[in-house]
Amino acid sequence: MKLSCIIITYNEEENIKDCLESVKWANEIIIVDSKSKDNTKEICREYTDRVIEKEWMGYGKQKEYARSLATHSWVLNIDADERISADLKNEILSSTLDKDAYSIPRKFFFLGKHLKFGGCSDKPVRLFRKEMAKFSDDLIHERLVIDGKIGVLKNPIFHYSYKNISDYFEKFNIYSDLEVSKKDRLNIPFVFQIFISLLDFINRYIFKFGFLDGTQGFLWASFSSFHRLVKYAKTWERSKFKS
Repeated sequence: MKLSCIIITYNEEENIKDCLESVKWANEIIIVDSKSKDNTKEICREYTDRVIEKEWMGYGKQKEYARSLATHSWVLNIDADERISADLKNEILSSTLDKDAYSIPRKFFFLGKHLKFGGCSDKPVRLFRKEMAKFSDDLIHERLVIDGKIGVLKNPIFHYSYKNISDYFEKFNIYSDLEVSKKDRLNIPFVFQIFISLLDFINRYIFKFGFLDGTQGFLWASFSSFHRLVKYAKTWERSKFKS
């Protein structure tokens, strides 16, 4: 099996080396960089000569462009803050891949702790046949549309999304800005948005056992529910005070 690994980057010098170390076994590594201002591109060129600069188009279009550049039939999509575990590498290389795409479990780490509860576990589709998949055009929370059957791999991707709380809120501001365009949430009155955010916290922390993850579990449930409220507030602000 010949495998292309695609990664989109922007100012990822603190993450990208560990990410690339985890996928250097791939037959091809393709980096699509949105004109990083740090040493991201220089680090990437230590692992691959396929480092392409591309103006930022949004997550969906950027990843779709990266997919189009792959020259092998199988594509592995990984983010700069993720790592392919050694067990997952071995599973991919030793398996008979008879489906068109595969979802892969992710282990999410927050403030030095693997969060096992609170709704933090997911299984995104990350390995797929190039011609059987396409990324949606969404600015954020892009979807991979698969024209075929999807299997499941057992071993995980490690996800290290935030270095610290300050980093979380820097990304929080960027992501919530990108989600402002979803104006349908304005159909729900503000008082109910507060209630929904509270329910989201209760669901994550109590019903999904986030409390078992200790302080990190409480902070994650709190920040996540607050994010929901801020998305509404920014949408309301832009709608009411738009120029």
